[in-house]
This record gives sequence, C-alpha cells and structure tokens, in this order.
Amino acid sequence: MIYGVLSAATGAAILASGSASPPQCVVSGSYVLDGGRSDNVERAIASATAGLPNTDYFSRRLRKANMAVDGIRIRISSPPGGFSIKYETRPLILVSTSGELAQWKLNDGQVFDVSAKASGDAVLITFRAPDNERTTVYRVVGPDFVEETMITSPRLPKPLHYKLTYKEAKC
Repeated sequence: MIYGVLSAATGAAILASGSASPPQCVVSGSYVLDGGRSDNVERAIASATAGLPNTDYFSRRLRKANMAVDGIRIRISSPPGGFSIKYETRPLILVSTSGELAQWKLNDGQVFDVSAKASGDAVLITFRAPDNERTTVYRVVGPDFVEETMITSPRLPKPLHYKLTYKEAKC
C-alpha cells in the first residue's frame, strides 16, 4: 500500500462525505463487492500515477495492495470498542476503535501500523508505513456497505481516492 501524511481535516472530510441516504451504524455481516456501483480502482491508480518517473513500480505496488476485485467477499465484525474486517484474500484486520496501534501484515510480508477510530456511523482505519498512508472509512449506507479510501504519499502529486460499494452477501 502507498501512503503519506493525511491531515485530520482530510480524514474529517472523508467521514463527512457520503451519499444522499442517511448513514447507519457499522454492522457486522458478510458483503460482496458490487463492481458495477464501485469506482474503477485501476483507472484511479493509472490517473494518480500518470507521468510519474518509475510509474510501473509504483503502479504495481498500488495494484498489489488493491483489494477491489468484483465479487470479492468481506466479513465485518464491530463489537463494542473494536472492529475487524476480513477480505477473502487478505489476513484479518483486527483493531481497537480507541486509536491504539496494532500491526497488520500483508501476504507478501509488508507490515503496517494500523489504528482505528469510531465516529458513530463510521469507522476510520489508517494504515501507516514509513513513506505512505492509507485511510479508509467504512460505513453502512442504506442496505450497502461502503468503503471510501484515500492514499497519500510524497511520491504522488495528489491523493488517490476511490469508493467501493458492497451489497449484503446472500448464502
């Protein structure tokens, strides 16, 4: 994942943004990505890295961290004081929503400091590495589970931003 320093104002802007539907509490459950109603992450990465030197390396790194694969399932759990999310192809992310740091390790060995904050209707998770930062806001909007991500890095001329929409998974 590629990250950088994200200001509190930017995180607040992500939390404040949303759709016309009123947000609800983040609820536990299983969801499946709806690619037709989600941003095209490949296009967002290509746009964010266009014109950068060594674009292939940087783009590969962003794509490797991308979890948006149409039809991918995720499992959410939000017990009091905590939050966990499990993508089919990634290790479990388990954090306290009080802001305490935890470590999360990707399948390829990359390790990130992870923290989370609950904000009533949303959970904001920040993944930090020495040269980058990813902030993702998770929330339920109507029947959908929405994941809004901003990736910043000194290597990027502007933040990379995308929104993914998941629908409840039917057994």
